Amino acid sequence: MNAITIGTALDPAVEVSRAKHVQYIYQRVLDALLREDVRACVSGATLVSPAALPAEFGKYETAACAWLKVSHFGDGVLWIPVNRASFMQDWHSTDLPLLWQEGGQARELYAVEDVIACFSHGLAPGAASLFNAFADECKLALSHREKSEAERERWFSELTTAGTDVIPSDGHARLLHYDRLGAFLDHPLYPTARAKLGFDEEALAAYGPEFQRSFLLHWLAVPRAFYHPSIDGEQGWPALWPRFEDVGLDAAMVDTHALVPVHPFVWEHQLDAFLRESGLHEEVIRAPQPYLTVAPTLSVRTVVLLDAPEWHLKLPLTIRTLGAKNIRTIKPSTIRDGHRIQTALGAIAAREPSIAGRLLLTDEECGAHVDNRMFLGYILRHYPAEVLRDSTLIPVASLMAPTPSGELVAEEVAAQFYAGDVAAFFNDYLDLTLRLHLLLWLRYGIALESNQQNSVIVVSRSEPRLRLLLKDNDAARIHLDDFRRRWPDLALHLAGLQDQRIAVAEQLPLAQMFTTITLQLNIAVLVERLAPILGRPTAALYANVRQRIEAVLTELAAEGEEIALARRVLLEDDRLYIKYLLIAATLAEKTETGAADVNKFYGRSAPNFLRPT
Repeated sequence: MNAITIGTALDPAVEVSRAKHVQYIYQRVLDALLREDVRACVSGATLVSPAALPAEFGKYETAACAWLKVSHFGDGVLWIPVNRASFMQDWHSTDLPLLWQEGGQARELYAVEDVIACFSHGLAPGAASLFNAFADECKLALSHREKSEAERERWFSELTTAGTDVIPSDGHARLLHYDRLGAFLDHPLYPTARAKLGFDEEALAAYGPEFQRSFLLHWLAVPRAFYHPSIDGEQGWPALWPRFEDVGLDAAMVDTHALVPVHPFVWEHQLDAFLRESGLHEEVIRAPQPYLTVAPTLSVRTVVLLDAPEWHLKLPLTIRTLGAKNIRTIKPSTIRDGHRIQTALGAIAAREPSIAGRLLLTDEECGAHVDNRMFLGYILRHYPAEVLRDSTLIPVASLMAPTPSGELVAEEVAAQFYAGDVAAFFNDYLDLTLRLHLLLWLRYGIALESNQQNSVIVVSRSEPRLRLLLKDNDAARIHLDDFRRRWPDLALHLAGLQDQRIAVAEQLPLAQMFTTITLQLNIAVLVERLAPILGRPTAALYANVRQRIEAVLTELAAEGEEIALARRVLLEDDRLYIKYLLIAATLAEKTETGAADVNKFYGRSAPNFLRPT
């Protein structure tokens, strides 16, 4: 296949494997371009039959597909072969090449970089450069995917050859196990999610969750004048937090300095430049000895302290994931904001019988930043120790991941805790997820960015059998004025929120968040994959989702909540809101989209799978 290539492979098996990865990336990219209507490739195109193709493309006249004729990309004409879709977009790509006409020349496009070049045709240099950078991102996604898939095959072979129980018996190890399985599964919608921009293959293997290798943290001694902890006294920090002598510094420095952990990738590659740029290079001291052994979790920049695995540590990491603009630093305001929202959620759960005891939260009170710098800071996340000891924790992002046995993680969960009944497990999950998030939205005006990584199912053999654990809640949207008016006692928990983007003045942003996170990522993606396993059409499963939404809405309406917007947006409108991740995070500047947050730029173009057909 004449597509993205990396080096030259002589082994035919390697070439076959590479061709599959190439086609995978190619189709994901093209589907994303169609889904987000990039450069109006759908809305500005003409839909034609194969018979309308130019004579030079006559061999495709009998193809069983339609074609989008795109005539507004500069001086060329792009022909995109498509078939009807129903999930998240009207059209999806076929396995035929795209066709390009320009200046009397006609050619077939097999390489994703050639497709992207056509999409950038006719743009000003600045805008075209974003598309060129995305082509490089596609190459990196292929490279990282190849390396990661080879590691998955090696790891699965190792587990099955060992002849022991693949699933660890220790609760901490189980969470890491399922994190690693989920790391091999791409984000459902961002096309080059496997690319970790900034990592080469060596860094990917050293620090990526697919490989889950342990490493030691580095430490900076920071003058206390520049150090801003989230709570005074640092009494809540882990017992194994280093002393100055542990990292090779004078113990007397405790009176003048504080220790700040630094990810070894940042320590090696960017730290010196950051310190010089910020004027801190003469103020801080590099500790000569690393300390604390950690391993990466699903979110890459969050690591687990292996000697105290109930503690996870979120660190700035100067890579970008899910888009060129998504650099994984830590905004200082999020350190306290996340804890404020966490405490509000805990207070809400305590007063709501329908979710009391079924909502768990990590404690994220401890953290610090240095002089308001996003590259120097951290957040400590503490998991309830008894939950990790007695239950199995699995990120929602991992539920659709294949296991060494060939089953999905969801099937494995059903086998262990639901007597093999996948439908019963999914219905239990569905009821809890919908009840929790619809209640938060419609009663309290809160929508959480509880995506597939931030939502963790907690399953056990005792009751309640299924619970949800939420973490990393600093990016919520809250109708703050309404919340203060209705719940003045709870509003005290949210006093002093620093990120101005959290507060919204109307209900629509809450509907958009619920739709694009809870409904689409955390429910619909599972429906699409579970339907064939259950032997049922997706429409039947979506009817089930609709019925359960209607039931919760009816209950909330009977209790006096206003449900009209939710009913209209979720159940009645022809179109659902959708995140335009590729446009906002990679292909356009913020000045063009107007989005304050690249992860919250919405269109309204997804077919509503909840409407009866």
